[in-house]
Amino acid sequence: MNAFRWQSTVDFMVLATAVYLLLGWSRQARALRMALAVLALRVGVLLARQLDLVITIWVLDAATVIALLALVVVFQPELRRALMRLDVTRQRSSRDTTDALAAISSAAWALARARCGALMVVARKDSLAELVTSGITLGGRVSPDVLMAIFQKGSPVHDGAVIVEGDLIARVGAILPLTQRRAVREHFGTRHRAGMGLAERSDALVVVSSEERGEVTVMWEDQVRLMTSAGDLLSTLNRIGGAASAGSPFSRLGLRSPSTPLALTAVGVAALVWSLTFLFPGRSVRVRTVPIEFVNVPTGLTIAAPSTDTLEVWLRANQFLLETVNLDSLVARCDLSAAHEGMNAVPLTASAIDAPFGIRVEAMAPQQIQVRLIGPPRARPNG
Repeated sequence: MNAFRWQSTVDFMVLATAVYLLLGWSRQARALRMALAVLALRVGVLLARQLDLVITIWVLDAATVIALLALVVVFQPELRRALMRLDVTRQRSSRDTTDALAAISSAAWALARARCGALMVVARKDSLAELVTSGITLGGRVSPDVLMAIFQKGSPVHDGAVIVEGDLIARVGAILPLTQRRAVREHFGTRHRAGMGLAERSDALVVVSSEERGEVTVMWEDQVRLMTSAGDLLSTLNRIGGAASAGSPFSRLGLRSPSTPLALTAVGVAALVWSLTFLFPGRSVRVRTVPIEFVNVPTGLTIAAPSTDTLEVWLRANQFLLETVNLDSLVARCDLSAAHEGMNAVPLTASAIDAPFGIRVEAMAPQQIQVRLIGPPRARPNG
């Protein structure tokens, strides 16, 4: 096996990061099982190639294609939102939300005490256009009085959600997607489930006032927290809203805070794939004609007539590596540090070829070449 190279380390890190991002997105989109199934199928393909299981490879490849198509079709909205989060050119709201958060906090507690149900959404960086349906565009400034009027039982839009963007009420009577979680508190009704559904799919803050219990709940990401007072609600909204404005790398990629179990799973999957690709002995052999490069030529001597300037090299690896790696850059280095003037028989070994990691030099021909070295021309004596 060839010496370990820095390129292999980079390959492993990129693979582990890619697997982590895939698992992180799929966990949020409730597609973790399907994503793990796709990874398992690809690992199975690598193992089947090592064992030359031709039919098995064909079946696993077909199953992978079907699983990927199902992932794209079933979770198309989630994929679209993940791609939108990577768009750094999107316009962000530059309006100050301090007054809006204070108005929402005041109105939420007043509505809870009056036993009026309310559902208020504070939009942050993620666009909600793909998630929120129906509703009426308003565009008025946020104030406690306006919010309380919207959610009075006689209001035609009291059953929907209010979408707040910056310091403006962008939409009223909006319909939010319901949560896909199975473990939901028994007393949570449609409002709470809708708030959880939007929080799971975006970075929005959701405030829910309970009509039955007179409680106020804040939801963000996968968090659901019952508030104890208006001050608690306002400080929570300010804290979470301020943290979102910083825009961590994970939030920009559509991920929540880093997860240690998820990271360990990603490293394990990457290690398995990497090992199957580079460490297992391949069953494919390719013959290449490799040029010879003479190194460490003694000072004052020049190469006159080598017996050959190319080698035939037998390379063993798995088929994927042989088809992916550029083998045209391979060179056999012939060390002439111990050579002398005249004819030299120089042995060649597999170490003379710096093959990529995972590709083994199984044989080469010839294993010895004849090299004639000559010194500088000597001056003829006069006379």
